[in-house]
Amino acid sequence: MSRQVIISRNFSGLTKCAPPPSTLLGGELTSSILKHAQNIGASLNRSCANHARTFSLLSGSSGCRSLVTDHCRWEGTGQDGLKAPKAHPHQKGYMLQYQRWKSDFFKITMPNDWHSMYSHNLTHDLRRFLEEVGTDPKEARYWLKQFQRLGGSHSKPFAVVQVHQEIFQKPDLLEALSSNLAFLHRNDMKLLVVHGASLPDGTNMSDQELQASRSRVTTDTMTMVNFLQASGAPAHPLFSGSNVLQAEAVEEGASKGRVVHVNTEPLEWCIGSGHIPVVSSIGETSSSQLVSIDASHATTEIAKAVQPIKVLLLNRKGGLLDGKGEVIPQVHVPADVESLVDEPWCTDTCQNRIQDISTMLEALPSMSSVVITSPESILAELFTHHGSGTLFKNTERITKFYDLENVDKDRLLQLITRSFGRVLKKNYILELPRRLHTIYLSEGYNAVAIITKENDVHNVPYLDKFSISLQTQGEGTSEMLWDYLRRDFGMLFWRSRSNNQINPWYFKRCEGSWSNSKWTVFWYGMSDPKLSYALVEQAVKRPASFIEPDSYENDKMRDIP
Repeated sequence: MSRQVIISRNFSGLTKCAPPPSTLLGGELTSSILKHAQNIGASLNRSCANHARTFSLLSGSSGCRSLVTDHCRWEGTGQDGLKAPKAHPHQKGYMLQYQRWKSDFFKITMPNDWHSMYSHNLTHDLRRFLEEVGTDPKEARYWLKQFQRLGGSHSKPFAVVQVHQEIFQKPDLLEALSSNLAFLHRNDMKLLVVHGASLPDGTNMSDQELQASRSRVTTDTMTMVNFLQASGAPAHPLFSGSNVLQAEAVEEGASKGRVVHVNTEPLEWCIGSGHIPVVSSIGETSSSQLVSIDASHATTEIAKAVQPIKVLLLNRKGGLLDGKGEVIPQVHVPADVESLVDEPWCTDTCQNRIQDISTMLEALPSMSSVVITSPESILAELFTHHGSGTLFKNTERITKFYDLENVDKDRLLQLITRSFGRVLKKNYILELPRRLHTIYLSEGYNAVAIITKENDVHNVPYLDKFSISLQTQGEGTSEMLWDYLRRDFGMLFWRSRSNNQINPWYFKRCEGSWSNSKWTVFWYGMSDPKLSYALVEQAVKRPASFIEPDSYENDKMRDIP
């Protein structure tokens, strides 16, 4: 088969948000020869007198692919009938760097100004990070390490990001979005971007309207890629011909469809080659018909296929709004779903959205979460305890116990021991029934709060233990547990080692505190200073619960929400 490849270009006079000119692609490169495209690139590479800086494999319209270069000058003729036209040295290739993925065909050559570009990116990242997250380095460093640790394999995404269509009408939001995504990409948190039209069930659109919608989605894809490029993030558009979203029409001959299968190979290839895939919600049927797909439906199916740690749903509102127009900070699934959808302000669209997110979470790993937030608040949502949006998280059901009769004592002790990093004294569990007020225990023994009665402190309940297992850190369980405590106890006090890493979390939830060089005592619900002094005195004189006499009870507490 003879193949002719013409290089697609984007001239320097175009603005960063303008779509590239029509692709100058000729010839036939069907999906069955996707792997041969790498060989084509190698042939082009050998034909260069002045080598291109980078290659990128781009999916075009149905059944074709194009090879695109960045900052290249071509001379000569490629092998196998490939024509490599000459180009002006100031013309700029549309797409980005191709990095090797399971292939030794290409070698990357960095631009001469790489060091200055890298320095600029670091400075920009730091400024953006401080503006949005603040200056708490411990908090940000903790989450950064957690997300990098959970980031998955070389070709799996850390997060699937759905961009609402309204965001494309606001260049300032696109700039903030691309800058934040570039920051995550440079910090080894791989991403996958999905966007498209909102076409929920029951939407009636003519074929002409759906075609116009597809045209807009294609333009938005190119705009998104251009903004990511301008922020220094390698991005790669996957148009309808990439065969990512294999679909079926909702009815015979219709231009609207639903996803029946997600082909993850192109997605993994893009991520593995160091790019951010940008997927439009346009599917292709088995008969090669293009169909428009609801963007939320496409995002859900892609997330189920690639199993990310995070799914970010970006809109201009910045979260799920309640009846007062305020952002709901957290939704615990399934515990909060029923009461939430029954709220009078929760419209049919809102109910469907909540149910769709709940269904999505059921198909994702237990540590995964879904967040509705705004483009400019992505970093604050990911790298602060308070977040910035609505967090949906699968959490275990919490059960209250008023005695130890139905509690598995061995599992309870294992949870506390592992959480605090040291062994409890043998008499702790024996003396606990005498002092016990309430135990809040998760279904899988991954979280516990033990409230005791201290009769000499005006019957104010004492938070004796608050422990979260390692595997549920960051999953919202601690927040749900704390919500139970605030709901059930008007007053509460507790202590923590003064240098405990969880203290910033406690300070945000207490109404008063007292510290010395060894302990910090926290409380809420009390306005009488005399009572506060009595609480402090009682807390600091309490004996240690753990065996090690020289260690502090909460020094290694690992419950970082």
